[in-house]
Amino acid sequence: MTVSRIVTHEEFIHMTNYQSYAERAHQKKEMKKILLEKVMKTYGDTFYRLKEGTRKAIDMLCFFATERGFVYASDQYLADRYEVSDRTIRNILAMLRKKGLIITVYRGLSNHNGRGCPMHLFVEHPYFEYWTSYLNLEDFQADFQTEHPEIPCGSKNSEVEKKPTFYLTFNSLNKIRTESVHLSAEFTPSIVPEDFKNTVRVFFNDAKEIHDIWKKACLANKISGLNVPSEDIMPVILQAFKEAIYALKQNKIKKDFQGYFFGTLRGMLALEARRKHFNPEHPLYYNFLEA
Repeated sequence: MTVSRIVTHEEFIHMTNYQSYAERAHQKKEMKKILLEKVMKTYGDTFYRLKEGTRKAIDMLCFFATERGFVYASDQYLADRYEVSDRTIRNILAMLRKKGLIITVYRGLSNHNGRGCPMHLFVEHPYFEYWTSYLNLEDFQADFQTEHPEIPCGSKNSEVEKKPTFYLTFNSLNKIRTESVHLSAEFTPSIVPEDFKNTVRVFFNDAKEIHDIWKKACLANKISGLNVPSEDIMPVILQAFKEAIYALKQNKIKKDFQGYFFGTLRGMLALEARRKHFNPEHPLYYNFLEA
């Protein structure tokens, strides 16, 4: 999917300076493998029939995305590096967008007039949800569609064309599935701990929302480097949620709740990581009184 979202200079600086998800060579190798396998699966057997330069360009796209989940190398750069045409690179990216593997946004021009080079966000990368929240891509897409409604036009045939249901697009079917029935907290996936679900459901009695908030907590834990299961730091996660709720009730959250919760928890876990460094025998709670 291409979103006509212009990434400001400040947002671009934040994104390029954000903490790398994969910093060491083996971490980059594992993440590239995950992204590349998804692309290869999408191509199927035709992947091995692509020209060597095309395959290397795809490999490099996945490698560039390992650290922060997005690529902003130009089509011409990849084309020149692997001796393929820039049209070949554009075709690769168009196919990945069509199959739902990437979302493309655009950097703003230096003169703030129009859109510049594209940035491609990989959906399979662990940071994808964070970038979606940070850039408000879901809200932006919804607003864009609202501001640009389709203009109905007359048909040449007086009879309304009838199509069987299997011609419905994926988006139409997905909308039917997700909007027809509201799923309460009882339908929350079992991967979400009961303590977390019971705390969150008081404010968000929606299975998907509870699950999404839990995924934010798991992502913050991954980034922290504590290397402990999320369930083991449940008191910290619940405290971050409570602080986010307090901020919500005080009208301090300007954008979305999940993004605020993620930022709050990440800050708390960063503090826990420092405490763990100074007191390895008590990795999650540092006693300053005995220090």
